[in-house]
Amino acid sequence: MSHYFSEKQEVKSDKKIIKYTIENKNFEFITDNGVFSKTKVDFGTDVMLKVFLRENQNKKNQKFDVLDIGCGYGVVSVVIKSFFKNAGIISSDVNERALDLTKENLLKNNVVKSENENFKIRKSFAFYNISEKFDVILSNPPIRAGKQTIFQIYEKSFEHLNPNGEFYCVIQTKHGAKSTQKKLEEIFRNCETLEINAGYRIFKCVKIA
Repeated sequence: MSHYFSEKQEVKSDKKIIKYTIENKNFEFITDNGVFSKTKVDFGTDVMLKVFLRENQNKKNQKFDVLDIGCGYGVVSVVIKSFFKNAGIISSDVNERALDLTKENLLKNNVVKSENENFKIRKSFAFYNISEKFDVILSNPPIRAGKQTIFQIYEKSFEHLNPNGEFYCVIQTKHGAKSTQKKLEEIFRNCETLEINAGYRIFKCVKIA
């Protein structure tokens, strides 16, 4: 049985288009069977993006490097590239179908005009195929992959951040928000709860220089 964090998807493809609005901007995303939250943008991702936009209004014209780890069909990558034109983004996932959709959605929403325009699609399970360092890493961690994998993402995120780099993640209280907060505080020596909304918590950690 394949999961959305499986490399190959055995389920038959059945592409659909969903609509999404944030900060008065409208987006359309192509989704498919075998990817996370195929029928609508995940609530946790939506909350994380709204918080990120709120917290980073002053960065609209700045250059910074972003990793969208576990990108799914590219919602975070597309939205951030839309609001932060100068951001360089790597969208990574182990799911090949999700990566193909991310590429399609970046082009479909006109946030990039070509594949080489300051973004990269990278097949990687967690950080296995990522060597770069970033100013921002965003994660909606794959709960079904297990705590060991999720905690590895947190640890490697710290290693792959530049000094003063920021890590954002969203997790439900019932899916281990307290243990996540404890682990992040252990790794980063700080962890700020930016928002709690309908059982979802948005955490931000800074790699203090």
